[in-house]
Amino acid sequence: MAKTFTCRDAGLVGCGFRASGQTEDEVVTKAVAHARQRHGVDLTQAKTLERYARSAIREDSGRRGGR
Repeated sequence: MAKTFTCRDAGLVGCGFRASGQTEDEVVTKAVAHARQRHGVDLTQAKTLERYARSAIREDSGRRGGR
């Protein structure tokens, strides 16, 4: 099952970013790039932030909620 990350699930309710991938690492790679470009945050520089981002990854049920 695919995995997803949304900024909303990570507490950034004003951001509609959503990353999907087959693995957690694939999703984190996309989330790291987004966080750097859009939010000015480098998730790779702080393991705590990376772990927090990983904790917000969910199994994708195929539903698009909240929009």
